Amino acid sequence: MKKVILLGSSLSTQEYSNELTRFKGVKIVGYIDPDDSGNQNMFEDFFQMMDLIQKGDAFIISREVSTIDFEIVRQMIRFGKHVFVDGFREWSSGEIEEIEKLRNESRTVFQFGNTLFGLPIINSAMQLINKPRFIKVEKHGTVPKKGQFENWIFENLSEEFDLTQRIMKSPIRSISARPMFLFGEDPDLLNIHIEFHNDAICHVSVGRAVNKNTHRIQVYQKENMLEIDVAENQLNESRMSIPTDQLSLEMDFYPDKEISTENRVTLERHISPYNARKLDLHSFIENIDKQQSPSSNLTHLLDVADMIEVVCEKVKRRYHAL
Repeated sequence: MKKVILLGSSLSTQEYSNELTRFKGVKIVGYIDPDDSGNQNMFEDFFQMMDLIQKGDAFIISREVSTIDFEIVRQMIRFGKHVFVDGFREWSSGEIEEIEKLRNESRTVFQFGNTLFGLPIINSAMQLINKPRFIKVEKHGTVPKKGQFENWIFENLSEEFDLTQRIMKSPIRSISARPMFLFGEDPDLLNIHIEFHNDAICHVSVGRAVNKNTHRIQVYQKENMLEIDVAENQLNESRMSIPTDQLSLEMDFYPDKEISTENRVTLERHISPYNARKLDLHSFIENIDKQQSPSSNLTHLLDVADMIEVVCEKVKRRYHAL
């Protein structure tokens, strides 16, 4: 019987609790909210924290938890506990490498869930992707606050960075990044250019200069172009009706330009519906039983952390105010 402890408010952990009660061999010991001031002493006192850790075999940390200390997670792994984290966490490369080393020693499962990669629309799109040559990402975002540029990058692009690397399946050759100040002294748009060793390219645009509610990923391949509209949960595939023709990038970069699209066929692709949360939890329990590596793990977060570090270094080298 696996004893599970939920970290988060009663509301944020309710869905996890509902799903876990359906699994055989799983017992929910209880939940505790690290963000509740009444529990602050428990997490700050080492002995109370260790007593809590010893009560469970596995811990699930909800996305809403904001005050979970890195040391707590480190001790969980050190003492052989399995950990499921809702969404990526903003840890440094050194911290991630330390946890991964401890995880290897304790042979525990550390899994991330509820990320962009796990969405049904992405799952459906991945089945249509084959050797992409160009990816274009557009996402609306707020203006980064002074001194919080790294956090802004992580909050807005960590899951997109993860997804592009999974799609490309190639090491990164170079990254360039440049903020654009369109309406004042604050950066309204961040443009990121990524080149991979297989000569493929990814271009990312994020900021308030992008239309509101926009969250779109376009994947260009030899024979087609996939448009993944995350905001609208819509997946389209475009092909040329004449095989010898090529898809024009200008059709998408400059939609107002008069370019004939009569030879272009666009189909709305079916998105296989499923409960992503239930699937995440099912795979977490299965990974523990079979000692398997999760589809979203610390290695993926380390790749993301490395990318963010390079982007921030490129930007801050020229724009110290950020």
